[in-house]
Amino acid sequence: MSSSNPPPAPPAHSPLLGMADASFAFQLQLRQRLREIDRKALNAQLPVKRHGGGLAGYGVVAQSFRDGALQLRHAATEVREAIQPLIVSFMQGLRDGAQFDKLMLLPESVHRRVPRLEALQRERRAARDEQRRRAGTRLRRALSRLDGVVGELEYFAVNANIEAALHGATQARLAQVSHDMRSAIVQVREQLGRYLEHMQGVLA
Repeated sequence: MSSSNPPPAPPAHSPLLGMADASFAFQLQLRQRLREIDRKALNAQLPVKRHGGGLAGYGVVAQSFRDGALQLRHAATEVREAIQPLIVSFMQGLRDGAQFDKLMLLPESVHRRVPRLEALQRERRAARDEQRRRAGTRLRRALSRLDGVVGELEYFAVNANIEAALHGATQARLAQVSHDMRSAIVQVREQLGRYLEHMQGVLA
């Protein structure tokens, strides 16, 4: 049986619990939106496959939406892979803090035999803080990358919608696809904004 103790459960309304809840909800919502965007991007390519060169200009837009959806998925994967180390660093902080509290309750005679106990704790805390800082930097960069991809795809959807409006009824399909894509992208941007706001203190 392992002698190590499991990390203590975080108290209600703790920063760790709030961060974990927000991260879980964000990842779940993001996966749902990415599936929706993937579906819209694939559907946008169907008319090109059916009509061939007659929709050459539309085909460029449809392919760009497909490429953008793939970039979003890659950026979301980076975010997901960056969230876990940050949560782990907070969990380790709780565990280390609980263990140190127990050590401080030991008799004075024990403390005299281990004079570097507090110094070791400070060193451990400094290493943990550095680990948390690196994890926070990694997540911040991943979220920035995701934000950039979202912005690029939204910009392209807006331009495609404007282009369709200039050509009237002949580009009705393009107008609808661009509008639907932008609506889905806006929801991703709003979810990202809420998550960034929640994580502002952690990622500062």
